Amino acid sequence: MPIFFIHVIVYVYFILVYFTKFRKYTETNGLGITIILLFAIVFFSFLVTLFAEGADPLNAAVMVSNAFTSNGYAVLGDSGMGKLTSMILVWGGYVISGVGTATLTAAILLRHNQKREKELNERLDELESLIKNSKE
Repeated sequence: MPIFFIHVIVYVYFILVYFTKFRKYTETNGLGITIILLFAIVFFSFLVTLFAEGADPLNAAVMVSNAFTSNGYAVLGDSGMGKLTSMILVWGGYVISGVGTATLTAAILLRHNQKREKELNERLDELESLIKNSKE
């Protein structure tokens, strides 16, 4: 039993460390709105699935997660509203993952280009000083 508590403490520590890094990364790369939109879509769809399908919360969560991650092989839901929610989740997953990927790619390219621009500006300054010194 004591080893269990040590594991819990270690897990909580890692969760806090990586959540802090995650927050910093999302804030610096402008991913906050995308993540909020993602959770809003999933939560709203969970509520619709819960009431439209008359499913218990666990089954509704499973249906929503399968539809959102597109690892379900069939349209989930028995009612028309459940099937519509399933389709919205699948397409929402495509859109959100595309937006997230594009934002991440843009952030990486921007950081790379800023670094490259700084290097080129330093070289230009060096060349200007060499030209200035050669004229004198």
